[in-house]
Amino acid sequence: MQRLDEAKREAILQAAKQRLSQYGVRKTTMNEIAQDVGIAVGTLYLYFKNKNEILIAVTEAYTRQHLMDTEAILHSPISAPEKLKRYLLNRFRAVQDSRLSGSHAAELARAVIRLKPELQREEGKVVKNNVSIILKEGIKANVFQIDNLELEIDLEVFLYSIGYFFPMPTTEKYYEPEEEKLCMVIDWFIQKWCVQ
Repeated sequence: MQRLDEAKREAILQAAKQRLSQYGVRKTTMNEIAQDVGIAVGTLYLYFKNKNEILIAVTEAYTRQHLMDTEAILHSPISAPEKLKRYLLNRFRAVQDSRLSGSHAAELARAVIRLKPELQREEGKVVKNNVSIILKEGIKANVFQIDNLELEIDLEVFLYSIGYFFPMPTTEKYYEPEEEKLCMVIDWFIQKWCVQ
């Protein structure tokens, strides 16, 4: 079996991401992606069977980047309150970049949800788990004063409170959440949780 070039695969994904953001799913063709990369369309088909596979691969690359960013933050030597804020601001900026990356963000989000409906639920679980890890670290370090029996409730209330700042771009019209307001909400919870 022919071994495929990883650098070429990455170039395809970058070109596809840019074209999909600029023109949307319906107006992007495999031929155009191949032209953008500077390869024959037949070569493109060696890497991806169709546009849907490319769209899923672009989404998976985004998820891998999230995991790498998260690992770096979770293993950093900063305090739990700083980790919580850094993690959520990283997520906020990544979501903003996706939503504002082109005029077709809503179409792209709907296409990804259609192809992988479980993705949104999985992403929510990952965020909940990471926030839980940070809160437990803060409790263990005696920085957060959260009763273990109330941790799940505090976690749920916190996640619902910040949910406003992470809208899915599945419609053309949506509000623009502000990073400063997210920081205000995070800081409010941190102040309530921190040992006095």
